[in-house]
Amino acid sequence: MFKITRLPLMVSILGLWVCLLIQANTGFACTRILWNTNKQGVFVARTMDFSSPFGERIVVYPRGMKMKGMPGENPATWVSRYGIVGILPYDLVQTLSKSLPKSLDPLSSGMPREVGITDGMNEKGLAAHKLVLASSKYEKRDPSTPGLSSGMWIHYMLGNFETVKDAVAGLQKIQLTSFGQNDIPTHMAMEDPTGDSAVIEVIDGKMVVYHGQEHRVMTNDPPYPDQLANLQRNRSSGSSAQSIPGGIESSDRFVRAATFLETLPDPKDNAEAVSYLYSVIRNVSVPFGAIYRSLPGAQTYPTWWASVLDLTNRIYYFNDTHSLNFIWVDLKALDFSAGRPLKFLDPGRTGITGDVTEKFLSTP
Repeated sequence: MFKITRLPLMVSILGLWVCLLIQANTGFACTRILWNTNKQGVFVARTMDFSSPFGERIVVYPRGMKMKGMPGENPATWVSRYGIVGILPYDLVQTLSKSLPKSLDPLSSGMPREVGITDGMNEKGLAAHKLVLASSKYEKRDPSTPGLSSGMWIHYMLGNFETVKDAVAGLQKIQLTSFGQNDIPTHMAMEDPTGDSAVIEVIDGKMVVYHGQEHRVMTNDPPYPDQLANLQRNRSSGSSAQSIPGGIESSDRFVRAATFLETLPDPKDNAEAVSYLYSVIRNVSVPFGAIYRSLPGAQTYPTWWASVLDLTNRIYYFNDTHSLNFIWVDLKALDFSAGRPLKFLDPGRTGITGDVTEKFLSTP
């Protein structure tokens, strides 16, 4: 069920909707880039690329939340030890909740409906990011092991663990599962302020963990080992700045991100580090209307937002593609005390810019 490899939510309803889109168009995108080799700290960036936006909200989740990993028999259960700031596809969740069966409604388990985040960081600086991987194939459910839906994956990691090492160990205690065709086929990347990193995939019914600081880039299909092999082939063929692939395919973005990450100059301060990493994540963002080489005429999955997380200083930077303003949240200044309500921020709200730590509301 579990293998560690080292190399040189609306859970079901949301998942069904996404899977239908994936089956219709395999040009989906997303990119994660970890920069853990500079002198200022540890920084990670990701894009959210899809056929349409999800009406995201930035949500503050307090400690002490009672969580359930899935409907059905023997779900993983836990009480969150750490507060979390996460990105929630809020509008999509609200739309789909209208037809949600009671048995799948988080409210029936004592949880809020606003769960199922796609990206996040906890108060200790552990961060996690889910990206679509259509090659994912979950193993048959074993009810003797606590089950965790991929929709609750990030909540489980960030609510329970402080480091990548501990989170990887925690994976051995649960079974990542799905509900037939109804769960999102994803893989996940994690990193912490020490620079440690892990990429986790479920291929042919087996969970595989690539653990180590060298695992800095993740995109989409094919699976991670194939992406590394393609990167090596590109470099073995004498890759230069002129021959770096410029397409928007997942494999092109992987090579481009890995190459430009290695040539970043050392920043003089944190602001420069964030700017430098944003320059790379923009280079692998998908422009509106861009054409897929392998799927000419297919619908474009453009970049709707991009984030940079400063794990060292616990600052979450966010930029919506339709906004000219950058915003950021300082996790050190948030109150994650148990019993506090969820707090929400609409990043598309008119007039917000800069530090928005004090601008969260009790309603979405």
